[in-house]
Amino acid sequence: MEQYSRQFIEDLSKNIDPTIVEFFNKKHDVFNFPCSTLAELIDITLMEYLDGKTSREDLLPIIGKIKKSRLQKRARWYKSFINDLNTLSIEDPKHPLAPIITTARSLPVDQYVLMFGDKNLEEILLEYKEKATEWKNDSNSFLITFPGISSYTNNSVFTSLKNDLIVNAWKYIERELSGNIDAYFRMFPEELLEKPLFSPSSFTLMMETASNNLLKEIVTDDDGQELLEVTVNNGKLTPPKSMDSNDLKLVNAFISNINMQEFSREKSVVVDLNTLGKEVVDYHVGKNVINKISNSCRKLVEYNFSYEEEGSKMYFNLFDNIAIKEDAERPYAIAQFGEILSNAIIQKKLISISSASYDVLQNNLSKIICYAMKREQIANQETKMNEYSYTYFQKIVRFKLKNKKKNLQFIQESLQEFVDNQIAIRKFEFKNGVFIIHFLPLSDAEIEDLSFDDTKRLHASNK
Repeated sequence: MEQYSRQFIEDLSKNIDPTIVEFFNKKHDVFNFPCSTLAELIDITLMEYLDGKTSREDLLPIIGKIKKSRLQKRARWYKSFINDLNTLSIEDPKHPLAPIITTARSLPVDQYVLMFGDKNLEEILLEYKEKATEWKNDSNSFLITFPGISSYTNNSVFTSLKNDLIVNAWKYIERELSGNIDAYFRMFPEELLEKPLFSPSSFTLMMETASNNLLKEIVTDDDGQELLEVTVNNGKLTPPKSMDSNDLKLVNAFISNINMQEFSREKSVVVDLNTLGKEVVDYHVGKNVINKISNSCRKLVEYNFSYEEEGSKMYFNLFDNIAIKEDAERPYAIAQFGEILSNAIIQKKLISISSASYDVLQNNLSKIICYAMKREQIANQETKMNEYSYTYFQKIVRFKLKNKKKNLQFIQESLQEFVDNQIAIRKFEFKNGVFIIHFLPLSDAEIEDLSFDDTKRLHASNK
């Protein structure tokens, strides 16, 4: 069973309704809840209700059932409460207000007056009936704010709290992640981190004709060392454009919408174009956006790469094919992953950065190097610093210009954005031709996630 990311739980805890948080903090001892922190409560609730599921298609029916049963429970509670107020004697322990009235009677007069004023029993009962009716008529009211909640068993109160929490958590998941918990992270394969596949902005590639309908270009670093060979077979000899940060966003979108059970068999994913469009442009998905996605998909399939490794030539492509079905009721894309990408996903050899951190980055260069910076932050946790040459960055990103001075300026602007937003990097300096980067310590949640990922990776490699 999949465990939920600690980082996800930590961020979710910051977005839970204050009414739920306050109730938990005040009452967890009173009702003897089996957890002492909000993070623990969220963890227990997610596992109990969602059972480790993460994809939108798996979560929607679960949430649908929760909401239906919640409506039925609310109706039952209200009917039973009003009936008991009307028929039971206040002296009957089963009367829903018995615990409150009994406690109040034992209080000094001034405290009793503070609770009920000069109301008699009949007026108190009427007040609670009105409160219950108001609660029933407000579809957004929580179970824990039900006027008769104090008469329920500890276990029933805890179950109600979890039910409120899961419904409230779903609002965050739907609003921030489009109902897909997997979209909490942006991911990229470690094996391709030091391959200059993407450029900050698209530009025309300087390619030569290699054979019929095949164009080729060799990408080198500042020292003339070959980094990557790019070949494009697009059926025409028009020089193509480089893959840019929007194409990278599309790769991220395909990865984050994978259903792992199906993916391990099919190595493919089906994603509706609306979801892809929101990942790439974050506004209304119209014809222009669909054309943009189609153009990106074409590049992701037509571009093939090779590089030298340990004396042999490695060939790969990101996707074998991507089919776009525009005439469906909900237009969608089916992406068949290439071997390197699919193996990295199945074996969990991915570098992750939270979508919230990724979305803060406005600089397109930052959006490309963020995975490498996150990997370096993890790798350098003991020393908290390392040195990086210009050629290191040439391995990661495809620069449009050959102008080293200008590119160094772009790198410094990008690294400053990481510092300003407290993402991976604490500070940096450029001295004697190298970048000296000081990294932020990992949070406890990140360390916990990494430990769990290592366990999962070991499990995946043993299968």
